[in-house]
Amino acid sequence: MCEKFLNTCPLYIRHISVGDPAREILKLIEGENIDIVIMASQGSESHFNFGSVADKIIKSNTIPVTLIPIHKER
Repeated sequence: MCEKFLNTCPLYIRHISVGDPAREILKLIEGENIDIVIMASQGSESHFNFGSVADKIIKSNTIPVTLIPIHKER
């Protein structure tokens, strides 16, 4: 999806990290001075219907976070 729709966007960055997903995303947000986070969410481990990584990102920063629900095929 990113390669198809965002490659021509001058503000789009793609970053690959190894480690705890939430911690790495939060480090990237702080280090790159990011304005908004858009991320897929397919888990359901938190109070709301999104995963634990998304839950940590929402609770641990002050910038807007948009979650795109991804439904697993059965």
